[in-house]
Amino acid sequence: MMARRSEPEPKPFFWVLLDESPQKTRPVFHEKFEGWTGRLVWEIEVLSDYLYVGSGNLDLVRLPDGREQARYAFARRDGQLVIPATSIKGAVRAVFEAITNSCVSQRNRRERPLSTAHMACGLVRKGKEEKARLCPACRVFGTTGYRGRVHFSDAVPVGEVRTETIKIADLWPPRQVRKARKFYQTKAFQKQDLHPRKNTRFLEVVPKGSRFRTTLYFENLSGAEMGALMRALGLGLHSSKPNTIVYAFPLKLGGAKPRCLGSVRFHPRGVFIQTSPSTDADDLWQRFLQSAPGGVKNLLLQWLQSEALLDEEAWHQFRAEAQPQTDEACPREVY
Repeated sequence: MMARRSEPEPKPFFWVLLDESPQKTRPVFHEKFEGWTGRLVWEIEVLSDYLYVGSGNLDLVRLPDGREQARYAFARRDGQLVIPATSIKGAVRAVFEAITNSCVSQRNRRERPLSTAHMACGLVRKGKEEKARLCPACRVFGTTGYRGRVHFSDAVPVGEVRTETIKIADLWPPRQVRKARKFYQTKAFQKQDLHPRKNTRFLEVVPKGSRFRTTLYFENLSGAEMGALMRALGLGLHSSKPNTIVYAFPLKLGGAKPRCLGSVRFHPRGVFIQTSPSTDADDLWQRFLQSAPGGVKNLLLQWLQSEALLDEEAWHQFRAEAQPQTDEACPREVY
């Protein structure tokens, strides 16, 4: 009698369904200052057991048994560990798209087609700006032919950050099996021994508690856009205390998300405002709010209370599904 195969481990992801068509309006262009312009300093704290941001390179590491093993290296710039700005922007944009019912900007060619209404926004042709219509995410983060109004710097380590070597089972490209947005959960990583085996790979990672610092630059954003952006960075308001800011959920950065790597929290550390809706356009560079408790907090509260762009159903679903479930183990098997 053949032995019964064990049940597959539950996969650590959730779906946010595509609903109504995105509301597309004319984007704000760059010929003048209007709205909020400035920069925010953030500290990124690794909440999951490990974070892996790949460089695309392989290096050699010596294993405990003395053998050398190829591993996928962590990203570096001039020899220093770094989280590239593009990785941060992509992760934040994915959440922003979901909670504002925007288009789906990234899709693998082999994935099932999305609803026509949620296909990526089209090209903004030169000379026809007055006819351009973009979804909320493309208006903020940009699209082909239109430079966005939000940018990040590469995140560099805060203090000493050491790397480790771990082993995971191989990963297959994700498949879109329904008309929905796919996100990964935060669960406990199942550590494996460091003996080389078929269908496994080695990664260079940074451990839980590691910290990096990045700067978010924003131009000409409305209060509603700032509010949605702060939520996409994982902040929210307390359900029963509207003047209390909370960490609503962690974000996922980097690679190996199906192995529950990459959960991070963004901590606001400082803000610099060049212009705001309440300042004179001729009075640039005048308003400076340091990281004293009142400065950052008061602005965040003002922005978070603006919910005009928020898809409330998607926001509440995402907030509930993205909560850490560290009492549950992440799958180790190949899938």
